[in-house]
Amino acid sequence: MASLLIPSTLFFALLLASAAAQELPKRSGPADFDPSAPTLMLNDLPSVPIPPSSGDFAANSNQPPADVAKLEGALERAKKNAAFRERLCKSGVLSKLEAEQGQMLVFRLTKDLANARLAAAKWETEDQSKAPPKDDAAKQALADAEARLAAARSSAQDAMTKWEQAQRAAAEIRVQRERMLMALGAGSKSSLKRAEAALQSLTAAPAH
Repeated sequence: MASLLIPSTLFFALLLASAAAQELPKRSGPADFDPSAPTLMLNDLPSVPIPPSSGDFAANSNQPPADVAKLEGALERAKKNAAFRERLCKSGVLSKLEAEQGQMLVFRLTKDLANARLAAAKWETEDQSKAPPKDDAAKQALADAEARLAAARSSAQDAMTKWEQAQRAAAEIRVQRERMLMALGAGSKSSLKRAEAALQSLTAAPAH
């Protein structure tokens, strides 16, 4: 009797495995990844708090600029996290997608930090310009503030360009993955359409 139970158990185990494999195509998998909002996926990776993203970080004389120090700290942790993810990816612990998410976070925080520094430079220049400089020291302080503003504006533009390029590259990779999944019979038309629409919207968006 025992000899009959063993083949029967193996048969049902194979049957369950086959049923599970048939359900795999229903899962969206990498299609759930939104390149515009990268998130951390593993609890055992270094913690990287993500400050709220802002497109402008607008500042004026009545509103101090964003906390640059917090963004600097977040960016430094994000860089370490991205390097850690890359090592885990090369060793086979993490997927390529998870490693790419770490890099996307670095690009986004770099852009946010550059915008925050630009806002701080604008605020400093406006503060220096409130009263006409009365002596050479005041004139030099204003000139230095204006120079920092010009440098911050250039850095912010460069960071924004790199962020937009990274978004488009991530969207292109997402479309390629969805097409590969479709070719393997493990994707869905709706996921592919969403990926293509996201890429089209990024491609059609005017460059800053």
